[in-house]
This record gives sequence, structure tokens and C-alpha cells, in this order.
Amino acid sequence: MVTIEDFSRLVAGIYAAAVTPQQWEPALRDVVCIFDATGGGLVFADRSSRSQVAILPPEATKSYAEHYSGLDHVLAAVEKGPVGAVRTGDELIPWKPQTEFHADWIRPNGLEDGLFVRLNSETTTSCIVMACPRRTESFATPERVKLMNGLVPHLRQALRTQDELAASAQGTTSVLGVVEAVRHGVVIVESGGGVVHLNTAAERIVRAGDGIGIRSGRIVTGSTQTERRLNGALHAALNEDAGVRHGRSFLCERPSGKRPYVIHVLPLHRSTCDETLNDATALVLVIDPEHENQPAPGLLRQLYHLTNTEAEIALRLTHGDDLKQISDELSVSPWTVRTHLQHLFVKTDTHRQAELIRHLLAITP
Repeated sequence: MVTIEDFSRLVAGIYAAAVTPQQWEPALRDVVCIFDATGGGLVFADRSSRSQVAILPPEATKSYAEHYSGLDHVLAAVEKGPVGAVRTGDELIPWKPQTEFHADWIRPNGLEDGLFVRLNSETTTSCIVMACPRRTESFATPERVKLMNGLVPHLRQALRTQDELAASAQGTTSVLGVVEAVRHGVVIVESGGGVVHLNTAAERIVRAGDGIGIRSGRIVTGSTQTERRLNGALHAALNEDAGVRHGRSFLCERPSGKRPYVIHVLPLHRSTCDETLNDATALVLVIDPEHENQPAPGLLRQLYHLTNTEAEIALRLTHGDDLKQISDELSVSPWTVRTHLQHLFVKTDTHRQAELIRHLLAITP
């Protein structure tokens, strides 16, 4: 007789496995024990192969994976059947007793009876299996069938949860990879104000200790006034005002006297509409004017079809050199430098030197 405590323990183990897939084996071992089965597990099948989380003797697991999974007519029938229906060994196993799978794997491993359920309707199917030797009484007793029917909704939900968590993790990894490629400092902040991720550029800024830091898991600044601006911006990005979360920008002065950081605080929105305020996150973008990347000459030549000399002059302009310095360093006349500058205006669709420099600095990834 399965008690409420037994059933609750099984369900708790199943949901724990959804979050931590390594827990499937102990969870399934507990299920096999409660069913008084010889073995069992989860079997996943796509068009060409099957994989399993099995509670079976190691040799049986190995031989199934290496050879017999392709001959498994029992699970083939389950995978084609209705989702959620409890199928019995009496129904599925005896009808092909002369097959290699039955003679060389089912019978030697004492798995001639059992219960089988298809758990989903996706392309990759999943099935729960409980199996045992043939006994005088059928394994499909009313109590076992009732228990299986009770577990099936939880197994299906657990597998859906596992898939959603895996997809979410994959998406998060992809997003963080993109964030890492950004040359500016990027800090992701959760709804409670805690920092959940910094990219490499943000870590460099924090380590410098020049006006921005992390204290007690939260982003902080070096002055009371800037701290108020930061907290106000985070509040606007993480909390709805008339149903809308807002972005804000401000300057953060630096004790070193270097040019101030430019900080943009922006709400991060999910692609779905089921986000709650407890899920809200914000992106803090920290731009350090002292570390603006310079475009490479090769990139300039590729994008704007510049000559080598034009690319060299463009690069020197972004370094802050004036036309006389460029003329002296390249050993050409000022008139030649001005001629190349006019070519740069035409090729980059700019009209003034300051506009050209801003444009060139903005193209570096």
C-alpha cells in the first residue's frame, strides 16, 4: 500500500530532477522500489536512436544502448501510442516472443512484464518504464496502475520544466556571450538591486576603483549625488511607472580626475509578456571615455575603400593629431594632407573634421 508520504516523496524527487538532471537516477530508483519492479527508467527517442536514464544492471543498460535499443518493439509501440495512456506488459510483450530482442534481452534480464507510458507528443518522445519478470499475478495491478496514473502528470510537467530550464540556460549563455563582446562595461542587475553579471570590461572598471565599485553585491558609486542618480535610474528601470519602465543616463565623476564615466541604465525586457516585477532586470552600461578603441587601418580600408595613406591619416586624426603633426610625421606637405582629408570626407559621407572623427570612433566593435 503506497502512503501519501510515499507519493509525496516520489513527486518531490521528480521535480528535484527537473531542476538538477543528475537527480533523475535516485528519483527513478525510488519509483522502481515503490513499484516493486526489477528495473525501469526514462527512455528518450528521436528518429534514429534512443537514450535512457535506466535503473537496470550495468550489463543490461550497456547492451541495450549498444545494440538492443534498435530492436525494441515494445517501446516502438508505446512511442506510437497515445500520450499518457498506461500500457501493460500483457498487452505489449508476449506478441513477439520469438524476436531477438525478446529472446536475448527481455527474457535473460527478467523484464517480461511491466507498465509503459508515453509522456509527450514532441518529435523526441519520452517514456516511463517499470519492468519485472513474469509472475503468477500480472504486474498491472489496480494499485500500480493507479500509482502510475498519479505520477504521469508530474513526470510530464517535470520534463517540460527541464526542457524550459535548458532552453533558458542556453539563451542566457548566448546573451552573456553577446554581452562579453561589448567593449563597454555591462552590469546586469536583478529586481532587488543585486548584480547578477559583469562582463570583462565592467570587471576592469570595478577593479580600477575610480568612482564605480561593487559592495555587498550591489553596484555603488563614489559620491552621494551620483549614488542618488544611480539608485533613481535603477528604480525607474526595474519598477513600472504608469505601466512603463524607463531608462536614464548620467555622468559619474572619477576621483582620479579622468573624464567621467557615462552611465546608461536601461530596462531589460523579455520577448514574452509573462514577465513580473520579480523577474525584472536592468542593464547598466558604463562607457569609459579613456578607453575608447581606435579603428584598425585594415577595417577603415575595407569599409570605405581607403588608400593606405588615407587610412593612416584617418587613424592619426582619431589619435588627436592635427594636420601639421600629420604632415611632419608622414613627411608630406600640408596641402597633400588636406587633399587626403577631402577624400576622406567624400568616402565616409562626412563634412567636417570633428564629424569624421566621431564617425570613425563609432564604427569600432
